[in-house]
Amino acid sequence: MKTLKKIISEHLRYKNTIFKLAKSDLVKTYKGTALGWWWAIIRPSITLAVYYFAFTVGLKVSSSVGGYSYFLWLIAGFLPWFYMRDVLVAGAGSIKKYRFLVTKIKYPISTIPTFVSLSHLFTEIMLLVIVMAIFIFSGKMPDIYWLQLPFYMLLMFVLFCIWSLFSGILSTFSSDFFQLVKSVTLMLFWLSGIMYDVHSIDNDVIRHIMLLNPITVIVNGFRNSFIYKEWFWENSKELIGFFAVTVVLLALTVFVYKKLNREVVDIL
Repeated sequence: MKTLKKIISEHLRYKNTIFKLAKSDLVKTYKGTALGWWWAIIRPSITLAVYYFAFTVGLKVSSSVGGYSYFLWLIAGFLPWFYMRDVLVAGAGSIKKYRFLVTKIKYPISTIPTFVSLSHLFTEIMLLVIVMAIFIFSGKMPDIYWLQLPFYMLLMFVLFCIWSLFSGILSTFSSDFFQLVKSVTLMLFWLSGIMYDVHSIDNDVIRHIMLLNPITVIVNGFRNSFIYKEWFWENSKELIGFFAVTVVLLALTVFVYKKLNREVVDIL
């Protein structure tokens, strides 16, 4: 508990700096490009455009889900995936990327993955506005279920802040771990129900295992808000599984931080 209290205390003490560094990280990521941070919007927009062309023009998928086109169903799941995909890798490499904060000014290690995750959350919020606009232009007006989107974004942000600290420390000690994280990203894409509805899987065992995947829970949460019109408490079993996995990850993160925190400076 002492270690967890220390991590929380560091975040509270440096909360203003965390926001400043998150903004700086967003600018730094696209520094030197003509369009700057607009690439944070353009890159996922191109991906969505490709899928739109593939499924509406190429494959001519005309099926609908809950009265919504397959394309709208698809982008509702892609929206959180863009954030989670980027932070999976960026979080793992965050401490190495900002090693100078640790070695030169003794900045607390625990907050580095947080401001990197927050930087990507800024982008996610901008993408959320774009996706909302796409729904509105498609004739799907905002409703009360959209109000729970901040809840799912908060769950996503907290989960990936924890993951980023855990993976960031391990990646500092092992470059192989960082390469492993980059390698499993594509696998997670196909195992998290981005392209299909996990609830439609016939095998009960496989379906229940996949619903323990926190990425799947977040993706389903966004689709419940945009498409299925379900409140988060209507899927309490999924949320309980999500919180259970998050608590386990938090315990592992605190353990790793406690054991390796002091050695990180020497490694860097």
